[in-house]
Amino acid sequence: MENITQVSKNVTLSFKTTAEEKTALQQIANDKQISRSELIASLVHAYKNNYDYIGKTSPKEEELKSRLKRVEKENRNLSLSLENAEHRIEMEQNTNKKYVKEQQEMNKTIFDLQGELKTANIEISRLNEIINQPLKFNQYDSNLLYGSLGSLILSGISLILLPSLFRD
Repeated sequence: MENITQVSKNVTLSFKTTAEEKTALQQIANDKQISRSELIASLVHAYKNNYDYIGKTSPKEEELKSRLKRVEKENRNLSLSLENAEHRIEMEQNTNKKYVKEQQEMNKTIFDLQGELKTANIEISRLNEIINQPLKFNQYDSNLLYGSLGSLILSGISLILLPSLFRD
């Protein structure tokens, strides 16, 4: 069996407080179903090793501050990355708009040239039909041919005879 020594608590500690603080402490003690003295004693014993940090930050608070700084730094970096990404997206969108505009202009030029090509093909087909038609001689054409030959012969004769008329 264990030897448990009973230590009697016979020393009283006191401190000054306001009536509102006393009432608040009494309310907390009542909620925990202990006396106000036991509440104060448990608080003193619970924090007796942390009195070195009164007015200073505890190691846990320092760790939390350090983590907070790291998180804030990470947030700044993420904000910058997001801002850079948004800027890159904006630049890409502007570049894409230019390419789309150029593509539309090229498409318009292609459609215009296709229309001109179609018109030219129709004209070439029409001219080919005209060229490939067999020549038809009719009586009007033969009369024209004979008339032209007659006028050539007469002009030749007149050129031969005219100088002899003007020699005298």
